[in-house]
Amino acid sequence: MIAQGIFERLPAPRLNHGLAVAAILFAALAVWPWFVPPTPKTRPLAASPTSVPTPTLAALPPLASFSEIIERPLFTPSRRPPAGAASMQAPSIETRYRLLGVVATGPKKKAFIAEGAHRLEISIGDALEGWTVKEIGPDHVLLGSPAGEATLKLAPAAPEAQKPQ
Repeated sequence: MIAQGIFERLPAPRLNHGLAVAAILFAALAVWPWFVPPTPKTRPLAASPTSVPTPTLAALPPLASFSEIIERPLFTPSRRPPAGAASMQAPSIETRYRLLGVVATGPKKKAFIAEGAHRLEISIGDALEGWTVKEIGPDHVLLGSPAGEATLKLAPAAPEAQKPQ
């Protein structure tokens, strides 16, 4: 009975009381961000630059496999190469590479070749732009491919100029 007496003495809830409670709730929501710091959002870690795989280039077929394109040019109406087109062809492997020397230690043989300033070391069975090293002799290297064979020959050393005494 005591509880009934307390509720009987309170004023009846009115519309103004409901609106006051709603206003207090909206004010609390508006002030909330200043009192509670925001939690930082976690992002996934980016991959380190060293773990990115490097792209690899596909191996190109040998230059000799494109000979049909040179013999029958696509954008020429007659499909015949123009006069003097033989000089436009890519240099052969014999003119591109120069044999610098050969080293033989027992059954192992290595040849040192150069293309301009670029130096290479090759041995029997190695591949060089679609060519395979078939034989290494004391003064030559024999290369083979489906297009045929090519030989790199050791050029004699240029004579040194005599120094005045």
